[in-house]
Amino acid sequence: MQVKEAIKYLSELDPEDHIVVAWWTKNDFFHWADPEYDWVDPPVSDKEWEYATEEGDDIDWCWTHESIHDAMKHWIEEERKGS
Repeated sequence: MQVKEAIKYLSELDPEDHIVVAWWTKNDFFHWADPEYDWVDPPVSDKEWEYATEEGDDIDWCWTHESIHDAMKHWIEEERKGS
């Protein structure tokens, strides 16, 4: 997804609402553990990253959604126990 697409979607929401958002830049995605280490050799080019992000638009994100949902549900349940 291009940033302008995210801005379009976000601009349609109430600015006071709370949402869950996840995104990665190329450096965040491939250098998350160590800024000096690249997870792909040779390093991913900007053009490859562009094409890869377009593939990401077609990924079935249901498992990611389920993982985030389960983590948030667990946190809420734990917080309620402490109240």
